[in-house]
Amino acid sequence: MFLNPDQYRVRAGIVSALHKFGHPRIEEQGDSISIRVADMEAQALFAFDRDRRGDDPIGMVVFIRTSPIEIAIMHIAVNPEYSWQSRRKGLGLAIILIEKVKEIARRIVGVQQILFWYRSDVIIRLQPSP
Repeated sequence: MFLNPDQYRVRAGIVSALHKFGHPRIEEQGDSISIRVADMEAQALFAFDRDRRGDDPIGMVVFIRTSPIEIAIMHIAVNPEYSWQSRRKGLGLAIILIEKVKEIARRIVGVQQILFWYRSDVIIRLQPSP
């Protein structure tokens, strides 16, 4: 995971998510790994830069289905070089990861919204697919 210099801005939300859900952890199961949050299996998306040297991810998002109608994004980690304020062009990796979670959520029957736990006032309502 990355320690982003701007994470202090969402510290209260991070602490709130950890209190509500627990710490995300990586578990090894045979030849595979999974991410768990408390007793729930979480989903994770990892971002890679093909032009970057090395195989390490440059970011990740962890999310869980908290109810039949809701997905909660409980953790985002982004290499500071790929954040909104970086010198690289583009939207910022955190925004791209959130958009990818929205794409996934739209394909899951019944999901109507995404809650962003770092900022509990941020609820992304999903429009029904045409």
